[in-house]
Amino acid sequence: MRKLSFWQASAIGLGNIIGAGIFVLAGSAIRESGPSALIAFLITASLASSVGLNSAELSSKISDVQGGVYSFARYALGDTMGFIVGWFRMISYAISGSAVALGFSGYFVSVGFPDSYSLHLSVLLIVILSYVEIRGVKMAARAEEILVLVNLVGLAVFIGYVLSVSRISVGDFKPIFPYGLTGLLRAANIGFFAYSGFNTIATLTPDVENGDRVVPKSIIFSIVVSTTLYFLILFSMLIAMNWSEYRGVANPLSLALTKLSAPSPITLTVAFSALTATLTVTLSLIIAGSRTTKQMGRDGLLPSFFNRDESIPTIVISGIMIVFLAIGDVKTIALIANFGVIFSYMLSGLEVIILRRKGVIGQFSSPGYPYIQIVSMLLSILLITNLGFLSIEIGIFTLIIGLIIHFIHKSLRVR
Repeated sequence: MRKLSFWQASAIGLGNIIGAGIFVLAGSAIRESGPSALIAFLITASLASSVGLNSAELSSKISDVQGGVYSFARYALGDTMGFIVGWFRMISYAISGSAVALGFSGYFVSVGFPDSYSLHLSVLLIVILSYVEIRGVKMAARAEEILVLVNLVGLAVFIGYVLSVSRISVGDFKPIFPYGLTGLLRAANIGFFAYSGFNTIATLTPDVENGDRVVPKSIIFSIVVSTTLYFLILFSMLIAMNWSEYRGVANPLSLALTKLSAPSPITLTVAFSALTATLTVTLSLIIAGSRTTKQMGRDGLLPSFFNRDESIPTIVISGIMIVFLAIGDVKTIALIANFGVIFSYMLSGLEVIILRRKGVIGQFSSPGYPYIQIVSMLLSILLITNLGFLSIEIGIFTLIIGLIIHFIHKSLRVR
């Protein structure tokens, strides 16, 4: 099979990042923290950049596996910690896919599709994209390349239109901290859900041409591009309408354009772009989740049938996605998913430090060592402690269930 290029790997990562954050959750972030959402996204950009540098270094040193952060944790910290990270990531990918699939149906409703069928649309999306992933990552990558270009055009149209018709006023950014530090950190958590897509690239390392060199570049490129877009979109949303009017809907950009009485060609262009964006991120999450699950089966941390049949990991991940659609609220789903996401990234700095001390060599080394790694761990701890009771409660419950499964499977293997 011909391997993926830099642009194809970057397209998959950007497809994941852009779809989740800008088109679906930007409104929730603004509603949680008001104008300080801009600051919240700078916090998450700092964490994403530090973790991205960690992932870039780890992917260049551990380049022959598909598990991404799971494989990094297993290689550096051992089987049990590797399983915990893989378990969290497997669940988080699936839960995240539910949130984004709801965003897909939300934008469909915004262009006149009956709301009563929105859940059916989300289910249908997951089923179709699961089939695409089963057909092969090359087919998925080709789709991502085209769809990401559509996403970028839609975002450019939104930014250009809002900036051309809206007057920038200081009042748009007051009060800057309506809900204090709590709101700021909650928005930062929502924002980090958006950024976490860059790890999808790390799961593709064996499938990328010269993956140990190309994947680190793709990770850094995707973070730089998405950070620039996030800031411009949030700024445009804040001047388009008062921050308090964003009600955590799944289609915030359409809401802003409606407020500005945007002409139909503008509204339809952005809505179509949002549909393709949420489609690409759902596909990226299915790819990353199934590859992590398959790698865990190959490593013996899950039953071997997860590795024998290419379709089983995909069916499991998509099945969990469909179940979590029942929650129905994108913000709640995102915060639940974030416990496992941030927990796994929190360990990435420690993994870099361990591998450096072991003398493991790769094609890329993170600058600012060990300060970048310490910052990534401290920021992760700050965010994970401010997720909210429900997210932490479900996260701990997921951890306990995972450990029970791990030790039962381990004891059966020994016998």
